[in-house]
Amino acid sequence: MASLQSPIKRLGDALERMSPRERNLLVALGVAAVAFVLLIGGYIIYSRLDDLEERNSAMRQALRDIERKRGPYLQARAKIAALESRIGSTPLSLNGFLDQAAKESGVEIRETNPRPPEKLGKKYLQQSVDIRLSKVQLEPLVKFMRKLETSPNNLVMVTQLSVRARDDKHVDFDVDMTVSTYEHAPKKPKSTKDGKGEEEGPGGADPAIKEPS
Repeated sequence: MASLQSPIKRLGDALERMSPRERNLLVALGVAAVAFVLLIGGYIIYSRLDDLEERNSAMRQALRDIERKRGPYLQARAKIAALESRIGSTPLSLNGFLDQAAKESGVEIRETNPRPPEKLGKKYLQQSVDIRLSKVQLEPLVKFMRKLETSPNNLVMVTQLSVRARDDKHVDFDVDMTVSTYEHAPKKPKSTKDGKGEEEGPGGADPAIKEPS
């Protein structure tokens, strides 16, 4: 206790020896130091609170954006699921399908030009055929396209279309279109210990289907 009182006594004696002007100056410096510490502390606290408020505001905005886009996202997911459900389990003979649809619609396919298969990501393969219809009327053309895109067993779509009137009456038309169908891509063969590939079950790669280079 005596050791504590000694520095305090010395400080009191030093203050007593100071002139009133020196004591006022010391008090002013002490007040300024305390004010500076309080100012710095307040600034740090305010800055942290401001950062926290900005993060909370950003989180609230993100939640609002998610909620606003939830409906379109679910609709897109449902549309994708509906399209995937129409991809047949077996590849579609597109030329035969087109010939049958043309016969039922009363149109004549003048030219066909198959395209090389095109891989879509890792899961799907797109088979496409360019076809030309000459001197076809609008009603049979619409019926033909409806038959293509409403196939119950396979996903078939008209991916490109060009229609030109043959005369000023706009009765007969020349039509170029690309018709595409989609199928599951062949599975990659499993590698065996001897380094030879082995197909994955009955759904493995079909050797008759070549992937595009």
